[in-house]
Amino acid sequence: MKRLVFVIVLLAAALSAYAAQDQAYFAILAETKATKMVGMPAMPQIDPSNLPPGVDLAKMRGISAMLSGAPQRILNIRLWSPSIAPADAFAYVTPPAGLKQGNRLDLDIYRPKAEESGASGVGPGEFNPDANPQFTIKIYWGSSETVKPGQPKIIKWTGLTAEQKEAMKKQAREARSSAGSYFYKPNWTTAYWPTEKQPGEIDKDASLVGSYALTTNYTGNVTIDAPRNVNFLAPIDMSSPKLDKKIDFTSFIPFKWTQIPNALGLYASIMGMEGKNTLILWSSSEVFKDGLMGDMGFLQMAEVREFVTQTVFMAGDRTSVTVPAGIFQNADFTMFNMVGYGPGAALDKAQPLPRIQTKTNLHIMLGGKKMPGVGGADDQGE
Repeated sequence: MKRLVFVIVLLAAALSAYAAQDQAYFAILAETKATKMVGMPAMPQIDPSNLPPGVDLAKMRGISAMLSGAPQRILNIRLWSPSIAPADAFAYVTPPAGLKQGNRLDLDIYRPKAEESGASGVGPGEFNPDANPQFTIKIYWGSSETVKPGQPKIIKWTGLTAEQKEAMKKQAREARSSAGSYFYKPNWTTAYWPTEKQPGEIDKDASLVGSYALTTNYTGNVTIDAPRNVNFLAPIDMSSPKLDKKIDFTSFIPFKWTQIPNALGLYASIMGMEGKNTLILWSSSEVFKDGLMGDMGFLQMAEVREFVTQTVFMAGDRTSVTVPAGIFQNADFTMFNMVGYGPGAALDKAQPLPRIQTKTNLHIMLGGKKMPGVGGADDQGE
């Protein structure tokens, strides 16, 4: 069954906030990430000495952590510049010693091709509800043991205007293009790290704290510091529900976790599918907000604090949330995602304009009727 891909837009707010046509952007994006599955025992970490000859674990970034369910640290560096870099262009970052990645991070440079910048239409496997006119979305929100009055909000594809339909299709297309490693935009160059030569496996005891100096020969140089409180966030350590047991979707589901130090705001969501026609969404937000679901990338600290004030996000010191009973009891499969947004650093004026941002993420496959033995309603499924 195909999975829904949520929109991930890196620094979209920053890119739209400045009118200067020659402004470049430099981002250091630090994430702690874990993926788990209900009913699936954790696999041991892979021992490189036991791999077949010619298999390089360094080229399979994070595979050991994903198989074991252990959290992994991910660092992505991006440099976006509003021109096509010359053939002799170079860019590298001098990181702090505590990152344990050596004294030079060489960025690879990507120059977009014309056919990649203006894709339109619906290709194979793309989001196309026109082929399924009965497509319906049911949206729930808030923490409670039972569904709150006035929910769910129901959106039927046939009830949308042509403009709304096209907007959703455009969002899905952008999700597909932004799910990769690069920021595609006509006549913009992306320099990026990690690379094939430097796969960027971050040690669990490495530190983000320190000074990062960017050097280029085509779009400017800049230095930005990560202060002591701007470090890799702790992984989301979930104590409830117990992941070694199937989820009872007929009852309310209490999620509980260890408090995350330095977190500014938290957001949890679940998506599930009933057959081919119904998408079910729940979020921890106490207010309904259009277009808010899943992992929203790296948000600026001011945005996170504003969302907390509006009760769109949970406070950073929150340690529990409850999913109302029965929402997903008929779902074929369900997936849980929780994001904690941490502190960052930025400069107001520079070329390129730099930012450091942090977050922690937990993804759990909760199971469903089509996933027997993984939280399903019964062991046989349907």
